[in-house]
Amino acid sequence: MTIRLSIIVPVYNRKKYLKECLNSICQQVRQDVEIILIDDCSTDGSIKICKKFVKKYNFIRLINLKKNRGVAYCRNIGIKKATGEYICFVDSDDKLSK
Repeated sequence: MTIRLSIIVPVYNRKKYLKECLNSICQQVRQDVEIILIDDCSTDGSIKICKKFVKKYNFIRLINLKKNRGVAYCRNIGIKKATGEYICFVDSDDKLSK
């Protein structure tokens, strides 16, 4: 299967918003979409939420950084790992409308 869209979500200490963000994306995903979560050394439990979504959905990948690098670095890592024809960035405190 060809991946048409890669959605890159940098994650850093957004536990309060992350579940709603990921639910808003996952409810609209088709078979040709991948979600790449890049955890930038979160300390608030965001990683637990990421792992739950990775376990639940086979189209989500999680990348854990060993050192906090910032959102731009996370996006660049996501671009390198993306396999989609198109790339979209979603911040971890965003919510996509239907």
